[in-house]
Amino acid sequence: MEDGSWRTLGRDYVYRNPWCAFRVDEVRLPGGMEIEYGVLESDGFAAVVPVTDGGDVVLVRQWRQPLEKFTLELPSGGVDSGEDPLTAAGRELFEETGYRAKDLESLTSVHTSTGRSTEVCHLFRCRAVRDGRGPRLEPTEHIEIVEMPFGEAVRMAESGELSDAATVLGLLWPGEWLYQLPH
Repeated sequence: MEDGSWRTLGRDYVYRNPWCAFRVDEVRLPGGMEIEYGVLESDGFAAVVPVTDGGDVVLVRQWRQPLEKFTLELPSGGVDSGEDPLTAAGRELFEETGYRAKDLESLTSVHTSTGRSTEVCHLFRCRAVRDGRGPRLEPTEHIEIVEMPFGEAVRMAESGELSDAATVLGLLWPGEWLYQLPH
């Protein structure tokens, strides 16, 4: 590659909503060729691996329109502009499941699709403690709470039964805390 740099010549936003924007960049490649490049912009999201004192993981089953099917995944939701992802993780866990996060700990932050999007997934784990007040779902959320033994969820992640990347990564993330779970 000559100088190795791509040059953005122009940027046109073709769609925006409160959660994301889609833009088309006009780009000059290192060899001089010019192309259009589509980019999905997002403030990202926080996902949390909530494990109860009994060793169950708390998951949510919800409809995912892009896939046109229900998925089983970690509680997660958008990080508002300027919001601390740790705060978003605790809020989303409570809103979607009614559980409070105790000992909320960051695992990692990863880009979800580097060739298509600016989106970052901030991944956390915590002890899940029942609040007693129940979930606080948004009008667009239709969620079923699913509690299962952590080991069963890991088996599902390893077998491909779970396809959400953040869920698979969170469940398979190594750490000493796994040895502290009830067997």
